[in-house]
Amino acid sequence: MEKSFQGSFSVKSPFSPRSRQNIGSKRVMPSSFRKSSRLSVSAKSAQSVQVVLRSSQNYVERFGQPLPVLITEALTFADRNTVVSARISEYGYAWVVCGRRLLIWQYRQTPSAPGTPQRKHGGINQCYELQLPQSDLAHRAELVSVFTGIGSNTPACIAVSPEGVLRYWPAVVHEGVTVEQTVDLQGQECDSLTDVEGLGCILATTTCTVVLVQPQMTGGRHMLQCKPLRAPSGWLGGISKRMSSLIFGPISNEHSSETRLVRVLSVPNNDNTWTVYVLAGHSLQKWHLFATESEQLLSVAELNRLVRDGFHNAVWESCPGDQADIDTWLLDIQSDKEGLIALAAAVNVQLSPQVHYAMVSFSSGAATQIRDFLPLKMSGLYREDNPGESLSYRFLLCCTSAYVYNSKSITVLNGLVTVCSNEQLLGDYMNVSVTGPNTPVEMSMSDSTAVNNLSVYVMDPEEVVSAYKDTVGQLKAAFIFHIRNQQSACQDIINELFPLESSTVPGVDNTLDRVVVRMCRDLLDDVPAGDPRWNKDSPLGIGSSYSMQVLHQLEDKQKAFSLYLRFLRESGLWGRLSASNVRDTPMATVHVLGELSEKITAAIVLKSLPNSLLLENAIEKAIEGSDTRPGNGLTNQDIFYREVSKVHRGIQELVNCCEDAAHSDLSPGQVAQVVHDTNEIVLTALNEVIQYRIQNAENFGASEATKQLNVGYLPWTSANGDEGLADALILQHNLSFSYGLKLVDQGQLRNSLLDHFVGLTDLILDGRKAHLESIKNTNRERISYKQYCSDRHKLIEPLLQHSEWEGAVDQLAEKYLDFETLVVICEVTDNEQRLEEYMDRFHGDGFSQYVFNWYLKENKQGKLLERYKRSGKTRNLQQLTHFLSDHPSLAWIQQIFDDKYVAAAETLRKLACEESESLTRQKTTLSLSKLARLAGPNSPDMDLHVKTVNSRLELVAYQEDLPDYVLQQFGYDTLKPRVIPPKDLVCLYVCKEYADAGELEFKKALDILAFVDDAELREELHLKVWRGAILRDSWHFANLDSPLEALQGTLFFKLVDLAIALGADPHELLPHLDLLMEDESMRELQEDKNFQFLIKAGYEHVFRSQMLE
Repeated sequence: MEKSFQGSFSVKSPFSPRSRQNIGSKRVMPSSFRKSSRLSVSAKSAQSVQVVLRSSQNYVERFGQPLPVLITEALTFADRNTVVSARISEYGYAWVVCGRRLLIWQYRQTPSAPGTPQRKHGGINQCYELQLPQSDLAHRAELVSVFTGIGSNTPACIAVSPEGVLRYWPAVVHEGVTVEQTVDLQGQECDSLTDVEGLGCILATTTCTVVLVQPQMTGGRHMLQCKPLRAPSGWLGGISKRMSSLIFGPISNEHSSETRLVRVLSVPNNDNTWTVYVLAGHSLQKWHLFATESEQLLSVAELNRLVRDGFHNAVWESCPGDQADIDTWLLDIQSDKEGLIALAAAVNVQLSPQVHYAMVSFSSGAATQIRDFLPLKMSGLYREDNPGESLSYRFLLCCTSAYVYNSKSITVLNGLVTVCSNEQLLGDYMNVSVTGPNTPVEMSMSDSTAVNNLSVYVMDPEEVVSAYKDTVGQLKAAFIFHIRNQQSACQDIINELFPLESSTVPGVDNTLDRVVVRMCRDLLDDVPAGDPRWNKDSPLGIGSSYSMQVLHQLEDKQKAFSLYLRFLRESGLWGRLSASNVRDTPMATVHVLGELSEKITAAIVLKSLPNSLLLENAIEKAIEGSDTRPGNGLTNQDIFYREVSKVHRGIQELVNCCEDAAHSDLSPGQVAQVVHDTNEIVLTALNEVIQYRIQNAENFGASEATKQLNVGYLPWTSANGDEGLADALILQHNLSFSYGLKLVDQGQLRNSLLDHFVGLTDLILDGRKAHLESIKNTNRERISYKQYCSDRHKLIEPLLQHSEWEGAVDQLAEKYLDFETLVVICEVTDNEQRLEEYMDRFHGDGFSQYVFNWYLKENKQGKLLERYKRSGKTRNLQQLTHFLSDHPSLAWIQQIFDDKYVAAAETLRKLACEESESLTRQKTTLSLSKLARLAGPNSPDMDLHVKTVNSRLELVAYQEDLPDYVLQQFGYDTLKPRVIPPKDLVCLYVCKEYADAGELEFKKALDILAFVDDAELREELHLKVWRGAILRDSWHFANLDSPLEALQGTLFFKLVDLAIALGADPHELLPHLDLLMEDESMRELQEDKNFQFLIKAGYEHVFRSQMLE
């Protein structure tokens, strides 16, 4: 495999390849079988290991316990025509589907608490038989999911028939307790049921319908919730094939048939969310699922062109022919840390029926770009009559290996074993071996052991210069010269490696920074020099110690580290350091060095602790990924404390052991004790780290040039992921509350657990606060601060639930300015004096403003007004007054208290004008405004204010006069009416739906025009009213001898008479006749000669009558 892929294959599997050992070497169990107690196979030593097949690189052996008798009988006596399939889950359960029989058993021991006896192995072979739903199609194991619920050791099961009938067993031990539900799949056949750990299952059909199935408990009853994950229309062929060809051109052969489902892949995230990938044909959907929120479709990518281009460039670039002749398939996908890896196949039948395969790596952020494309040295033969034979491969990822398999063979990328019906071993495919040294180590010890245990004092710098030509090796030689006080030689090497004239602008991961950090890590991880148990081929390092005791070895590494820091300072390299990428985040290099020095402190503290079975188990699990295995006298502690840079793994596994205990069969009291002991170890180590960090903050301060890079500082104790402790500390924080404080009511244990809970919260928040301070005044500050505030309250809130006021307030909320907690405590305890003290103490931090906003958010406006009434007692009157002035809905009450009736009236009038949600509230506000103004002192503008309010009340009355049936036809709520704008009221009064509207209603429409501020819009509505009046009549009169008599019955002239009678000016009342007729709605009347005669006669009569008067 190429190097670019080796770092990607990080998914663990119980089927890791075994490395070839030297002749006579001790057989070592594969690393994956030693990963943790949660992944170990119990009683394996009691079972003889049977190797089925073997090659020089790999072999296949039987795995797990013997099959239960019920399984053996079912397989033996099954009818030849019965479809039998099997699956295993990561929860430790396996199942076999034989017809309608579903047989479930446990193939792996459940987690056990540290220091407790293992569960008897007899229970692991217990088998449960369940009955699957009735189906005309064959049941398959892929349509079954077995899992354990949160807080339960009893397995649950969800199964679905091919037709879509779901059956759910909350506990498989109670086969009669089931929930059955049918999913409407419109005749589609179910393809797979994919477990989404902690959320439910994803049901997918062969034609790519995807449904989220979630077990739920409602009212004490189990139920299933089925929620389709709907993609945008057209993702999988919403456009017909003919139309697709018309728009996009001819479609290749592989797309000519209906799009098929390839894989549904679920990837859990660290923030209690899940990413789900759905691969169908060449289309890849990426979903984001939440525990409490609606799902999100993040992206839809079409990968056909990318894969075809990759194969063309790798295989057929020099071949003649059209690139469109290449047919491609995506056979499977798996996730890794950096994104997705797909197994792809391609064939160009115009040139050859040979099928080529490749591993394609896509980044998780953008699946539209290929990160790596690696052709495989395996091929198949494409047959038109049976294409599935060469396209049936799937694959698994394990560490740096990949397994490509089908029903006939397993291809290991690092080796190939093909399993045939006659069990013939076909041999290696790629001759890549991994061998380990197994030769004895010579006994040797330096004469300087009694004086100084550090090997760096006896190392010859000239030999180092000659032996190591790389930059790190040369810098080590300079370091040794410096210790020997040969400054001239030291400086010559430094000037050659990092000449001053070639100094670059401060940046991230410059050569100097990378080399300095690399050398520091080497120092921390160097093998002890004098211990004969370590491999003699291991090079002597600058951090090596001749001591035989682990604690002294760590102390010697701390001394070597101090010497290294002094070398960097005195040589001038320290001031030239910039920034380095750590955990995919840029950070000042001096902070990285400070972080490594903290890990030495943590390792020394852990080693100094009394012997603990809990810590021993954690160390055993932490070294499972190490290249060195226990043996030849080496213990787990020797290996663990040798790699100081990875000491955080011990704390992570310590928390994992605690979690295992919490989910085991231990009693609540025993679980609480395990949580307590874990907290003691974690807090003892990390509190020393924090103390060391505080004491040495100035020694590891970043330069001003580095600060200009705005790289930030996120300590390893607060970083997420495998290289940090944030996830482990938050998990331990949750365990301390859920399995500690909740289970222990009183006594010394509870007091200790409470102190631990506060200490863990303090640890988490201390690092987060340091990170925030490092990114102050940057673009990242706002988002990070918002997340910090949310997490801060969530971490402290459990103390409020248990009324632990002192722990929540004195040690946490006040220290980290969790204002919400402080306000809640003052409210619950009704301690007004304490709230006033906080307002004074945190005056500059905006606490008063937060309190006022909190009252509004909690709908406790009365508290605010009560506080204002006590204005003589409060020292925050000015802030409160300013706050109320920014909230007019409360400000008018404040003004009433202050006898400022004129100001209150104006505030209420503005509130009424801005009101749009409730007509009733607007009417009430206007009435209060009028009342407040009348209650105030007499002034010349009083009448104007009252007149303005009365006019607004008239507008309210116009809306109230509209019939309900008119409003309902336009979708308005008549029970809780909103405020309708004046322009819409005009339209409602003259609309055709208002069948009962007469001249009075049209006159109201004309009156409402006064409330329309836009002159152009007002003129347009004015014409709309008169046109509506004209169109209400037919204007077809048989006798036109007396035109005025005919006009008397039309709505148009009734409206004219009414308006003039009420004092309207006819010159302003009636629009110009030409403007009136210039509208599409008047087209028919424009050509009607009788109408033109009548309307002109009417206009003439109106104006003559007014002239006579």
